[in-house]
Amino acid sequence: MALQKGRDMLIKLGDAATGTTIGGLTDTSITMGNNVVDGSTKDTNGWRELVEDASLKSFSIACSGFFKDSATDESIRAKAFAGTIDTYTLVFPNGDTIEGDFLIAGYTRNGAKDGVEQYSYTLESHGEPTFTAAA
Repeated sequence: MALQKGRDMLIKLGDAATGTTIGGLTDTSITMGNNVVDGSTKDTNGWRELVEDASLKSFSIACSGFFKDSATDESIRAKAFAGTIDTYTLVFPNGDTIEGDFLIAGYTRNGAKDGVEQYSYTLESHGEPTFTAAA
């Protein structure tokens, strides 16, 4: 795969086709988690054995950017306060997407005396997200 521009990684509120791009983002990262299930017994001679495909899976998206007081900023803020689960889509520079239902688990706004107001938030998955490769 060729190098891709990080600035082209977008998050949309809603689905890939009709969702609204969240504006003002400067950084976006994703994390997939698999909490292991230990199946070790006395027969494993002191070595851990994991139970395959028994883990609790999770998917997180962390974002940060500049507050622009746009409609999407207001929507994200309202969803954070309400604790709603909504559809979000992560669009990669090559056109791949990950779409799923997420809860805003953390929301921060900050402003230094000599800087631009910034925000960050973390989306935590609800159910299984769907990966779609670019056509």
